[in-house]
Amino acid sequence: VAERMQLPADEVARVELGGFLHDLGKVGIPDAVLNKRDRLSDEEYAVIKTHPQVGADLLAGHPLAALAMDAVWLHHETPDGRGYPQGLSGSAIPRVARIVGVVDALDAMTSSRPYRAGMPLATALQIIEENLGRQFDPEVGRVGLGRGRDGAPQGWLFLDEPTSALDLYYQ
Repeated sequence: VAERMQLPADEVARVELGGFLHDLGKVGIPDAVLNKRDRLSDEEYAVIKTHPQVGADLLAGHPLAALAMDAVWLHHETPDGRGYPQGLSGSAIPRVARIVGVVDALDAMTSSRPYRAGMPLATALQIIEENLGRQFDPEVGRVGLGRGRDGAPQGWLFLDEPTSALDLYYQ
């Protein structure tokens, strides 16, 4: 997505690294909550919502933390301001976090989880389209939708060709 948006190479690299590390904070979430097969209680959902802060805390103090911090801490912010952890909206959300947020949501919708089967790609793309400007950044979402409708294979929807070790991880 970052490449299709013709972002500078350093920003593409930040998106790549941020995408890889965005859920770092889930190491601090109990397995019983992460792997629960039923709907989460309000209390359990509140625990899940701590993972961006846990990830930010884990990165804090690392000399390269700034490269991934926006993606790790802010990937659940939404254009309408209803996201977390800060309730940022629109352009106040760093672009790297907006990109990782859309790609993460697509992955979450199409991947099978302990509590549900993954949905078809077409359904996930429709949900993203219907929620542009509310849950998903319009510019980022349109780039992803275009890529999906161009017939890109699901596993490579947001990657053109493997160009790094991180790309090879997704193969």
